[in-house]
Amino acid sequence: MAAFMAVLLPPIPQASADEGSRDMYRLYNPNSGEHFYTADSNERDHLTGVGWVYEGIGWRAPVQSSVPVYRLYNSNAGDHHYTLNSYERDMLVSKGWRYEGIGWYSSDTNRSYPLYRQYNPNAKAGAHNYTLNSNEKDMLVRAGWHDEGLAWYGVGPGEGAPVPQYQRPSGGTYPNLSVTPNLSINVSIADQRVYVKSGSNVIYTLIASTGVNNATPRGTFRIGNRGSSFYNAREGMGANYWVAFEPTNTYLFHSVPTNSSGQYIVSEGYKLGQPASHGCVRLSIPDAQWFYQQLPSGTVVHIF
Repeated sequence: MAAFMAVLLPPIPQASADEGSRDMYRLYNPNSGEHFYTADSNERDHLTGVGWVYEGIGWRAPVQSSVPVYRLYNSNAGDHHYTLNSYERDMLVSKGWRYEGIGWYSSDTNRSYPLYRQYNPNAKAGAHNYTLNSNEKDMLVRAGWHDEGLAWYGVGPGEGAPVPQYQRPSGGTYPNLSVTPNLSINVSIADQRVYVKSGSNVIYTLIASTGVNNATPRGTFRIGNRGSSFYNAREGMGANYWVAFEPTNTYLFHSVPTNSSGQYIVSEGYKLGQPASHGCVRLSIPDAQWFYQQLPSGTVVHIF
């Protein structure tokens, strides 16, 4: 949609007040460039599962107020739009946009958390950005976006996203495997965990993803070859920091998958902790690097 109506914020009602607050999640689609906003954690989790990047809490909205923010969707462009202007909503619906209901509410009385709206005239999807961050707004305007003023008001600040599990260690400080006595590795397919053991004691637990449909072999193996990266064109993905277990040397411990350009596949990364591989044992990036650097050749691996 090349043109949108100007945003007109309604006057503050005299007989209504904000009720509570709720987190508004912000996500980004790296393929289309769209930013998406939702109060629904299930919707957030579904989108991260299919490749969207979770960017944290954009702001906090009132649970209820007299000023709804309407959500619309353009199925041709694959783009969402949000507005508290009912005339803009109706104009977009008349042009083929689908009205998806009230997304959240703008504050009736709190003016401490304004959300700014910017428009990119060159974008098909992700044409609008909404942010509490005035620095982000100014950066986009300098890059050629149009400043469309205030979009609505929140009742609380945003909060950055935590580092995804696949990008961080599963636990605390790694023990030094090169000097660990009676070292062995247990892989529990039922738990989707890898247990690093010294004798009978578990000294570290890693979150893992084994093969779908029981594709990971069970049995006793030993650590063999290793390498910094690989790419399997047939499967359309590779990984970093691989360590093979013998006698097969077909199955590996390795990082979450990478694409043909060596970039980590976000949608696959978010599957860590559930069966997802073709048979190998996936680990977080730093966990895989730790095994690659320190796990001694010949270490016994039990998979059950």
